[in-house]
Formats: sequence, C-alpha cells, structure tokens
Amino acid sequence: MKRLVPASARCVLVCCVVSLFLQSGLSADGLPDGYPASQRRKVVLTPHWKFHRGDPDANFYGNEFDDSEWEEVSVPHTLKLTDVNLDGCDDSKFQETFHRTVGWYRRVIEVSENPTKVFLEFEGAHQVTDLWVNGEHVGQHAIGGYTPFHFDITSYVSAGENQIALRVDNRKRDDTPPDPGPYDYVKFSGLYRDVYLVETGGLRVTFAWEDFYAGVSVTTPAVDPLNGNATIAVRTTVRNESEGRKDCRVLTRVVDSDGVVVMRLADMQSIPPGEDRTFNQCGGIDEDLHLWSCDDPYLYRVNTTVWDGDTVIDCVENPLGVRSLALSKEHGVLLNGEPVDLFGSNRHQHYAFIGDAMPNSLHYKDVLQLKQKGMNIIRTAHYPQDDALLDACDRLGVLVYEEAPTWIAIGNDAWFDNLERAARRMVRNHRNHPSVIIWGAGINHRGAVPRLHYAIKQEDPTRWTASNNSAWTGEQNSGVCDLFTNMDYRGVDDWTGEEYLLAMEGKLTPESIALYGGDPLRLGLIHWTAHAYYTFHPTNKSENRMRSGMMDGFRNMALPEDESYGEPVAMRIDVDMEGRELTADGNDIVLAYTRFVDKDGKLVPGPDVDVRYVVHGPAEIVGEGEIEGANPAPVSRGAAPVLIRAGLSAGEIHVTAECEGFETVKATLTSVPFNPDCIETRARAIYDLRRLHVDMGGEGQLVQFGWQSWIGESNQPAAFEADFLGGVRATLKPASDEGITRWLGEMNVKGRDGFVMGEGVCVIDPEGFALELSGLAVGRYELTTFHHAPVSNTNSMDPNRERLKTLKIHQIPVASVVNVTTKTGSTKVTVSTGKQVPDEGPGIAVVAFEVEDSSPVEFRFQDADGERGVWLNGFILRQAR
Repeated sequence: MKRLVPASARCVLVCCVVSLFLQSGLSADGLPDGYPASQRRKVVLTPHWKFHRGDPDANFYGNEFDDSEWEEVSVPHTLKLTDVNLDGCDDSKFQETFHRTVGWYRRVIEVSENPTKVFLEFEGAHQVTDLWVNGEHVGQHAIGGYTPFHFDITSYVSAGENQIALRVDNRKRDDTPPDPGPYDYVKFSGLYRDVYLVETGGLRVTFAWEDFYAGVSVTTPAVDPLNGNATIAVRTTVRNESEGRKDCRVLTRVVDSDGVVVMRLADMQSIPPGEDRTFNQCGGIDEDLHLWSCDDPYLYRVNTTVWDGDTVIDCVENPLGVRSLALSKEHGVLLNGEPVDLFGSNRHQHYAFIGDAMPNSLHYKDVLQLKQKGMNIIRTAHYPQDDALLDACDRLGVLVYEEAPTWIAIGNDAWFDNLERAARRMVRNHRNHPSVIIWGAGINHRGAVPRLHYAIKQEDPTRWTASNNSAWTGEQNSGVCDLFTNMDYRGVDDWTGEEYLLAMEGKLTPESIALYGGDPLRLGLIHWTAHAYYTFHPTNKSENRMRSGMMDGFRNMALPEDESYGEPVAMRIDVDMEGRELTADGNDIVLAYTRFVDKDGKLVPGPDVDVRYVVHGPAEIVGEGEIEGANPAPVSRGAAPVLIRAGLSAGEIHVTAECEGFETVKATLTSVPFNPDCIETRARAIYDLRRLHVDMGGEGQLVQFGWQSWIGESNQPAAFEADFLGGVRATLKPASDEGITRWLGEMNVKGRDGFVMGEGVCVIDPEGFALELSGLAVGRYELTTFHHAPVSNTNSMDPNRERLKTLKIHQIPVASVVNVTTKTGSTKVTVSTGKQVPDEGPGIAVVAFEVEDSSPVEFRFQDADGERGVWLNGFILRQAR
C-alpha cells in the first residue's frame, strides 16, 4: 500500500534519470545482480529418461542392465497416453485396471565434485515410488501420488555420472488415498510432475515437508490496510550436515517487485553437527506497503541466505503476498478490508490425451483462462495440485481452496495415517502462497474430519478450514471447520443460516450469482467444473469419458447455442501462445486450434469433419499414430485441437492444418532454449540499497522508532554524522547572517510518523536555508524530506506541558509552500499543518540525485511566497539503482 500523498503535497524533483526497471546484468556465475551465489545447486531433470511400462518384479535397476531399447521420454510423463474414451476401458469408479501397472524410469545424473549433500526431489509421482542409485535400493515413498517427497542419495553417489532407476507403482493399495476408491476421477500414472537433482553445502535449509519445523515458513501476523503496515514473521530451519559445530547466520531479506530490499533481518545460532536449529525472525514493512489482492496481485520475495562466517552456503526464495483476510457477518469475506464475493471453478489436473502429466505452462494457462473469465477462486478438486498452479494463482490473483486426496471412501487406520501425512505435506509445501485461503479438512461428500482439521490448524493456524459436505451423503454442518462448504445444485435446504456457507460445487447461473452475491453469510459459489475431466462415472456420450466442464479437456469453450450461424467457408488456425513461451525441453506443450468462419469472418460451430495437422521443425504432435483423435483431430465445440510438443532444440516451428473442402491454413511459432538450472532461471536481481532515516528536533524530542536522532540547538551551527555507506555528514544553515533557526523539542502530533512530524527545525530567513550532504560515495541516491508545521496536541498529563507553552514556536508564521532547489532545477512542496498529520500524509519532497565526485550536494529550501518560517522535520536518504 503506497503512502497516500496528494499531488499538491508530494513533489518529485528529478535531478538525473533514475529508472527502477533497468535491465539487470549477470554476475560471473550467471546470477542476476545482487543474487547470492551459494553452494546450493538445483537442476530440473526433464529430458533424457529411458522408460519401460510393466514388469513390476524385474531387475531393471542394476547398472549393468542395457536400456538402449527402451523409449526415451521427458518428464512430466504418463505411463500411457489415452484417448478421450479412456481407451475403451470399462472399469468402475474403483479403477480396477486402468493404468494399474508400474513404470520403470532410468537416467544418468551428473553429480558435482564436492557437494556435502545430494538429493533427488519429486513434486509428485503416482503413487508408490522406489529408487535405486547405482544398483542399490535407496528407499520407498508410499504416502501417495499428490504431494512432494525426496531421497537423500549422498552415500550412493560419487562425482561424475551416476545411474538412477525408479519404479513408479500405480497398482491399487488400500492404505494410500484416494485408493481403494471409489472416486469420481481417474488417478493417472507415472512420473507426472517435475523431478530435481539438488546439491547443498554443509549448512542447508531443510525441505519444507520434512518436519513440522522445516524449510521456510512466512506469515503475516498483522496487516493494516488502512495505515499501510504489515508485520512479517519468518521461521527458517537450518540443518548442519558438517562434521563440526557451525556458527550459522541467517539473513532474511524481503524484496519488492523491483528487486529492492524493504526489510532485513539477521540472526546467528551455533548448530552442533547433525542437528537442526530454527530461526524465528519478525519484522515489518511500514513504508510504501503494497498489498496482494485479486485485482493487484503484488508479490514480494523472501530471500533467505545462510552464512558460515563470511561465506554464503545456502540461498532459497519464497513468495510473499501481504494481505489481510477476515469474515464479517455484515460483509462476508473481507480481503484487505474490502468485501469480495468468491466466484470461481473447480479444477482437475486432467488434460486430454496426457492425463495428469501436464507441463508447467499448461497449469499456468488454466489459471490465466479462468482469470480472464472473471473468476477469482479455484478449488483443487480433489487433491493437492502442482506447484506451478499455485505459482500461477499467486501471480494472477486467483484465490485457492486446496484439499487432501479423497473422494467418498473412508479407509482403515493406515489409510487415515497417510491421509493426515498427505494433508500436512500439502500445507507445508504450499503455506507460503498468498493465493491459498482455505484448506479442505473433510472427506469429499462426507463432511468435516476433526483429525484433518486439527492437523491442518496445527500446521497453519492462519487460514480457514472447510468441511466438504454434500446434501445427500455428508454431515450437514461445518463441524469443527471454519466454513460450511457444501454442494449446491438444487439449493442448500438444510443450512441453518448461522454459519458461513461456501458452495464448493454448483452451477454459476444468474440466479445463484444473485443469491450468493446478496447474502454476506453465503461467501460464494465454485462452479463444477472448469474443464471436462476423465472419469468412470457415466458420461453424456459413451464414446467420450471426459465429463462436465465449462471447457472441454482441450480447454476449448463451446460457442453460444442461441446464435443465426452462417455456413463455414474458411478455416482459421490459432496457436495459444498468450502469456507464455514454448520451451525446448522435450516436454513443453502448446495447443493449436483450427476453427471455422462464415463469409463475414464470424466463428461458427464448424462441420462434422476431421482436420489433419502437419508440423515441421523441432516439435511433434502428441499421440500421433498412437491414439484416436490426436491427428487427424475431430471438430468439437467448434474447434479441432492438437497438442504440439516441443523437441530438444529451439527453433522455428511451422504448423499446417488441412481439411477437405477448405483452403489450407498455416501458423508459425518459435521455441526457446531450455536451461535446466532452476536457480539461474528463477533468480532475479536483488538491490540491497541502504536507507538512513533522520528525525530532526530539539533537546528532548520524541524520536521515531527506528530513526536516528538529529538534535539541534536554536541559532547555533547544526551538523549531523551517520555511519551510512562509509559515513555521511549533513549540515544545516540559514542562507544569510540574518537567519534564525528554532529547533523544537518534544511535541505531540497525531498520525503516521507523528514523532517525526511533531518536532523539527523552523528557519526564518528571506533567502531560506541549505541542507548540505557530504562524504557520500559515488552513486545514485534519493532524498525524501518532510515538511509539517506542528501545533501542540498536549494535555494535562504531558510532563512537558508548561515548557511547551513557553516555547511558542508553533505561533511563528510559516510558509505554506516551499521551493526546493538544487543545482539542476527546482520544484514546490505544500506544507501540511496542525495537531494531526493529514490522512493523505505530510508535505513531502522527493529528490533523486547523483554523486559523481567528492563535492558536497546542496539542497535549498525557501518560502515560495515571502519570508515566513520554513519547516523541516526529518529526511530519508536512500541509495537508488
């Protein structure tokens, strides 16, 4: 939230061209300006996997095994592509046979010369994963297929090439939710989310899901949208993997969207070998706070740097969106103090042909489409979803209701143990995303589950929990949860009206929008569903097992049914590249659609035909020659879709669409090179620019907390020195020998920065006065000066009441407009006055300037309309980019 200052009170004098959007240079290690180089290495293992489906008991993990005949694939990957009819499988909702097999994946990884620790990190895999490294079994992950996990492979690898083998087992297990079923969606298979090789030094930030105290947890215990300040608490757990005790320093910096550090916290602890220590840090932002909202999804970054002495050992980043969230019986949901109705859609991660194995770009595109349709919330039905989806929601301003993997079934004790583990991992993994506002704490249809609610609240007491009811199968109240979330297809007749209701499923009709938008206890309605999803539930068309959906499984929206359409006379091809790139990693996918237009160029539903595609260049058509409907593609909902997958080399790709009776159409796109280094690709510049806050006043002044005090004596030479970037000296003097300076001590003024504005120096001189800064290093700076003429706001309880009466400084006639002049120009600032700082803020002048040599920099202040006193209460000196 920006400081509120009217144009008449805030002036900007630009003494040089200072842009906050200069393109960042790269350091020698390939990182942007100011981003710390550490011993952490993170590489995404997308291409160059060898794959075999089936044979669960085979010895495919030995180093001597020859996998040259196996298929080469990229990850994310599904065990088998499927057509829209699920390959004709007639399973029930228990999914007895479909994809109920294993996939074997083999790959060579390259380990650096001297990492202290080496890990393989998985965002998710369906659903039980075993790992072998260089022929040795490392371990098994069996919590489920929708949450992250990792293996420590340090003792199994050596520098150079190492062979890894994975068995990803999707066979039914009674202890692994959402199995044993039934469920209304298909649980696909494979290594369907990203995999990373992670190396660290002897001190490392732990993985967030390792433990209750693990990773980095960022919360905002207090957010004040009205006054523009926020308290930020950061909890960081560091493990000492070295052989000896380490004195570890953790530096936490909050970085704004321009890369400028706005909060800095540092702490040190001694960590014995093999042990963890948690650093609890708390600070805040009280200047130029920018809130995160659906309309303005402003993101800060929390950069965490771990030091061993003078050496940076580890560095990680997390998102921070500062927002307040509350429930009001009068207004419903309040986001940053403003009412917001929640209208959105449920979302399955299914995609036509590829099932769950969506590249990150398609997750982003899903959120972008829903945002463009005016939606502001997504429910992740019915399981935790990809990190890329949460990243997209943060960036685009879409709220999230995320839940653990269930549907209707209630399992045994082991099943509940894994459900709780999955819920805890979901929270730990996504707790720092500002888009998440609700955790599902129930079993879908069955209602609230106290065990889930208490586990989630223990992990994250800052967000709401939801009960996941349905009118025909579940307990009909919110139970222990914060919100009563029910399915509203025919109205919620059993709702008491004494709790907050959110329709987690239903239809977005004009009637339902009016109902949920007009009752503050009805928080909103989440449409079922955003896209058609794969299911063994009965569907409208026997040949298509993709059910429901505002859009089909290719993310295509049907044309309105009530339009006088013309006859199709031509084709048009569209490649959906809006808001994205196509990365040449062997996995990234872009959708192309061929649509039909009439003689006036208007889109029409199109004929009942197939469209054949031809691709030239470093790309291929997904499923071509393998599954029905991939190519040629039938027209559905007015479009013939095709999935185009990038190859491993970047370049120009030409797409041609052909259909008998129509002229051929073409499109061209270009893929970009793939960089597997996650730190290089995600790092952005950090400008750790120093600030000096100076509060000016006479003896006994009330100094603003966190500011340095400059105490002056009336009509005496005034100077101030501070250890700012090696030292700076400020001097203040009237412009003539006739000048008078009056330094005011303690005065009470109400409002933001009231201690600064309550006192200061008033100079009466026909020619004004000068503020001179000397000793500054060469570079760019910004000086902000504050101009408020205070009036006593004291009362009988004030110990200095009598002294304040005798000073009478507040009775001096003062300038209402002040000229601010430097050697390169001048401008004006309107002075605020009174016992209270105005809501819009005091008079402020902002001067950007550049120091090119050792010469002092002078700023002159003068009454613009005469010879009255000129007030200066304090200033902020900042480095600038």
